[in-house]
Amino acid sequence: MTAVRQDTTVKRLMRYFRPYWPLLALAVFMISIQAMIPGVLVFLIEGLLDDVLIQRDPVKLAILPVTIVVLYVLNGAITFGRGMLTRHIAWEVVTLVRRELFESMLHQDAAWHQSTPTGSLLARMTHDVSNIQHGVSGIVTALQKPLTLVVLIVCAFVMNAKLAAVGLVVLPFVAIPIHRFGHRLRERTQQTQDSLAQLTGSSSETLAGIGVVKVFGGESSRLGVFDRDNEDYRRRKMDAFAARLLPGPIVEVIAAIGVAAVVWFGGQQVFAGTVQPGELIAFMVAMGFLNDPLKGLTSIVSLTQRAVAGAQSVFAVLDRPSSVADTGRRELTGSEAVVVTFEGVGFDYGDGVVIEDVSLELQPGRVVALVGASGSGKSTIAKLVARLYDVTTGRVLVNGTDVREYTLASLRGSVAVVSQEPFLFDDTVAANIAFGVEATHDQIVLAAQSANAHEFISALPNGYQTRIDEQGMRLSGGQRQRICIARAVLADSPVLILDEATSALDAHSEQLVHEALQRLMLGRSVLCIAHRLSTIRGADEILVMDSATIVERGDHGSLMDAGGAYAHLVSRQRA
Repeated sequence: MTAVRQDTTVKRLMRYFRPYWPLLALAVFMISIQAMIPGVLVFLIEGLLDDVLIQRDPVKLAILPVTIVVLYVLNGAITFGRGMLTRHIAWEVVTLVRRELFESMLHQDAAWHQSTPTGSLLARMTHDVSNIQHGVSGIVTALQKPLTLVVLIVCAFVMNAKLAAVGLVVLPFVAIPIHRFGHRLRERTQQTQDSLAQLTGSSSETLAGIGVVKVFGGESSRLGVFDRDNEDYRRRKMDAFAARLLPGPIVEVIAAIGVAAVVWFGGQQVFAGTVQPGELIAFMVAMGFLNDPLKGLTSIVSLTQRAVAGAQSVFAVLDRPSSVADTGRRELTGSEAVVVTFEGVGFDYGDGVVIEDVSLELQPGRVVALVGASGSGKSTIAKLVARLYDVTTGRVLVNGTDVREYTLASLRGSVAVVSQEPFLFDDTVAANIAFGVEATHDQIVLAAQSANAHEFISALPNGYQTRIDEQGMRLSGGQRQRICIARAVLADSPVLILDEATSALDAHSEQLVHEALQRLMLGRSVLCIAHRLSTIRGADEILVMDSATIVERGDHGSLMDAGGAYAHLVSRQRA
């Protein structure tokens, strides 16, 4: 990463903190007060040794302990108050950035989501975003530590300029480990974040497919993958920790050399009678106090690099343009009839042609069925209707207008999908049915009744307010499917896509779902992808796909009479 890129990231990150400048100013004021406390303590120690213990002043002896306690109480109060203040700012920014990141993920195209593991996205949204909070700590440390260092250096020169010059001659060498390990820390932190994303992604994939893992006895195989990613994360985490930890001891050694020089040179002055013992001891205390702000300089680099690394990962997602650009200005209303036309459409995911020269038309009140072997491109055509992807060649038109001229929200609001794998959220039944729309309870019930779902929903412990678990796995496949059909009924979209909607159901569930689908299809432009003859026999037009293109078209009777690919598919199914 170049210095220019880092500077750009830092400037961009600082814009998130700009609204909180009054609170940051208050934190700076508190830091200024706190930075003075070590200097005051140094002079109190000098006075304790010279004025109290040597000259035996009882008044000062009574005042000094109280003063020391007051200073430490003040220091503790400032530390607590400043800590709460800066954390408030940090988590306000983190919450905002996390929302922006999640919103950006929601608007990314389907191809990006398909190629990016869910676990990796979760790692970005949790770990990487949380690292940004270190930016506030970096700002505070960048102010507090140098200010404290300046105060102590001034105190040292006020007490004894010669001793200060001797002790601080090594100070410039502190910059060497800070610079060298700062660059290494940035690299190690980025590698650690990438490694965590890999670990989270592979773990999420394994847990999502736990049924397959168990059935095929793949526990050992997936555990091996986990061990590999887990070990890689451990190793990179240790490398990053070493890069963060090592500068501190090096700075301490450099500071110790300065203290050693002060001890030798100051001892000579005490022997010569030019320096009082109390002055030398207080001076050494001041030098000891320097150790914390000097190590704090390394913390500035550490905190900043962690924040920058997290911000870069987040900004990479925020700045990624979706391959499906929402540049359209026309609006589709949900009430208008929709005609969808494919004109010589071709599509390629990037690793070979999936569909080629496909032309078809969906009209209100008509059902077009797509059949063919797996991998022939049927589901891709369905995704192009809702513009989850953009065509590679040709055009998809809605009411004679290219779909790219419509806003994505209005286009997708005109399309409802019922797929082979019904997806339900960890929420109430009512919320799942009304997902994406505003609806009253009565409207939800009517939709459920139309979907043949009202009876089993009413039998649930809390009826429509029953909360179902993630993906609704406590319900049967037919029940989940009927809830998804109720969702499509409530959406009342003019275009309906049925993607293998009954393929995974038993005979009884299929009958209930089939009845619900027949009601749902009335008056809509329907694209039906199915293998089962019972689903496609009554379609107005059947399109047979093979090798990425349409090879036959017609109704059931004409295609059977032709004795071609469709008749062969039907005979195989009957067998």
